[in-house]
Amino acid sequence: MDRIREAVTKARRDRENVGEIAGAASAAARAPRFSQAANRAAESFQEVQCDFARFGEHRIISNEQDPVLNSYRILRTRILQKMEENNWKTLAIVSPGAGAGKSVTAINLAISIGSKQGSRATLVDLDFYRPRVAQYLGIKEPPSVLDFFEGGRPLQEVTVKPDLADVLVLANERVSRRGAEFLTSPKADELIARTVNEYASRAVIFDMSPLLGCDDSIAFLPKVDCVLLVVASGQTRVPELKEAQRILANANVIGTVLNKAPSSSLIGSQYYY
Repeated sequence: MDRIREAVTKARRDRENVGEIAGAASAAARAPRFSQAANRAAESFQEVQCDFARFGEHRIISNEQDPVLNSYRILRTRILQKMEENNWKTLAIVSPGAGAGKSVTAINLAISIGSKQGSRATLVDLDFYRPRVAQYLGIKEPPSVLDFFEGGRPLQEVTVKPDLADVLVLANERVSRRGAEFLTSPKADELIARTVNEYASRAVIFDMSPLLGCDDSIAFLPKVDCVLLVVASGQTRVPELKEAQRILANANVIGTVLNKAPSSSLIGSQYYY
């Protein structure tokens, strides 16, 4: 256990210094305000269109009248308050297994944050087994974040600006079994440093692979500030949840989202407790 704590401490210390890799000071990653130069740089990304007609099919927020919007606004407020209290910028979205709705949660949370005036969200699809962000948003043939990890394209070229409120997306449609290798590489440190320092993001959200399916998320989590756990009512089993909680014992778990619960069983928000 001491060795695990030492490894986590080292990873977090490395995260504080990754600004040197990206050519920016690590202190800027925690700055509450962004320079005009950073905001101008974040406006230079390729613009892409979403397929809003299919948002409902994937339970993605489509407009101000969407009935799930209020639930995600509550989630957004609670998460941002906690992140601001601790000066956190990076958030990983995880689930014990597949099908719990973590990608839907990550997308809707990013949209909710981006819709708040003065708040930009950067959403990164790091689920290299079942990438879903581009599919759910209906972004056709997006550049892949894997191209960045493989050294084929710079980070700026794999970042797009969809026709949503203030949201940037690093999407992916390819599967890779080298996820843990990529996510412990200097490229991962560069991605974190630059999306925080240069993209003027209030929150950088990482949609991760399920915790129990592979070691990708376990390898990456020590690099992020905090974690949101997503579980599915009637689907996530108690042993899976307990194992996920054990894996996350050394992480800053910011909260838990309960998806797919019957509305009759909940008081208030359908999605957060």
